[in-house]
Amino acid sequence: MTTQHMAIAQALQERLQAASIADGLVYLNRSRALPSDRDSAVNVRLARGASQEASTMGGRTTWNTLVEIECYGRDGVDDVAGAKADQVLEAVFDNLDNADGFVYGLMEVSPLPGDTLAWDFDQLDASVACITARFVVKHQTNGRTLKL
Repeated sequence: MTTQHMAIAQALQERLQAASIADGLVYLNRSRALPSDRDSAVNVRLARGASQEASTMGGRTTWNTLVEIECYGRDGVDDVAGAKADQVLEAVFDNLDNADGFVYGLMEVSPLPGDTLAWDFDQLDASVACITARFVVKHQTNGRTLKL
């Protein structure tokens, strides 16, 4: 058994993996997920969840779960820093654009208003960039549980 939150994160990972984003190299809840022999990767990570209990006893709990999707890219020596990560980010957004209702009572997947994207650049042999895209997943669980 797993919580609905973990099931949603796994479903997002599987969805991006099935779409072959970053050549299918899509991790779940890892840190710094770009192997040295790859030029792109994605990491789906649970960040936090906020609940709102139903107004009727025994009603469903509504959740806003923040999921961070890290889009990694390693650019060539002559490339613009961040170009590869930007391509991965675009593929992630395109894939999740029509993601509503794809798993376990999921109500909505939408970009986090106000703080949607964050860029991080690292200069090694070649430029490595990570663009973190934050999405809010609105969903419900039974009563005061974390289950469907």
